[in-house]
Amino acid sequence: MNSTHSYRICDLALASNIPLPELIPATLFAVDCQFELMPPGSPLPGNFVWFHHWNLEQDKEEEGDKEAWAHFGRSADGYLMRFPSFGDFFLSADATQIQCRPLPQIPEVTIRHLLLDQIIPLLLSRRESIVLHASAVLTTHGVIAFAGKSGQGKSTLAARLAQKGCALVSDDCLVLRAQHGGWTAVPSYPGVRLWPATAEEILREDALTTNVAHYSIKRRVSATDLLPFAKSPAPIRKLFFLGDESSAVSIQRLSARRAFMSLIEFAYNLDIRDAAFLERQFEAVGQLTDDIPAYAIHYPREFAALTTVLETILTHLREHRDGDAE
Repeated sequence: MNSTHSYRICDLALASNIPLPELIPATLFAVDCQFELMPPGSPLPGNFVWFHHWNLEQDKEEEGDKEAWAHFGRSADGYLMRFPSFGDFFLSADATQIQCRPLPQIPEVTIRHLLLDQIIPLLLSRRESIVLHASAVLTTHGVIAFAGKSGQGKSTLAARLAQKGCALVSDDCLVLRAQHGGWTAVPSYPGVRLWPATAEEILREDALTTNVAHYSIKRRVSATDLLPFAKSPAPIRKLFFLGDESSAVSIQRLSARRAFMSLIEFAYNLDIRDAAFLERQFEAVGQLTDDIPAYAIHYPREFAALTTVLETILTHLREHRDGDAE
């Protein structure tokens, strides 16, 4: 592959044969992974055993009537993630190569979104101890993370805190490493993805936004003057799991068991059949549960309540700096 573009994402040194404008260019002396966008065409060949399927969350009630959004297959050489409406991504067994064969007429912006926001987190799950489906920001008390299902408001909270001067660490893919007796959060790449109404409500009128993908109405906000981005890893202090909507803001410490189960639920995992990987992941999650306090946060999903929600979170950080009892 003729790699002419190089970047870092979640500390992964990534080379690509196409530009990835969402990422910050980097000078690399060694490459961890190479991405190759191949010419559009028919699905990638191979003898794959299909073992997992993804359905869009909003379609759960109609899963029997809809084709899965993505299929996961495995061969001796690696993994295939097949998006029936968009194309194939192949990840080598050693997680050092990604190839994409898009279907004809699929725009490059959609391929970049699938690569950065779907494939890379799965690849990182093979290389890192814990990779969470979570947004995170760097506060004066350290990094705090928000984990939850798609559409619950992780990106909205992160964007509003970034507007208040808390540097953005991640929008949807949070790498956590056990280091020096604690846990470190590794920055992903600048920007968040917001629904148009959210972007209009919380950003200034002249804020530049771009398309996320041709099939989504979400907007990508990458301006670091508007949403500052953390450039270096930093210690993580607290995990917040977004609970159901409520009429008032409340924060409750989770038991170790509930924290463990919540972390497993929101941890990326490429191969759910890999027993050795699951054992390592469970061990890492158990250690994280012991080290970092986790909370459930319930709040009104209304723009008018955002200021109160953020004030409650920041007050909680000041009053419980070391995860002391509620």
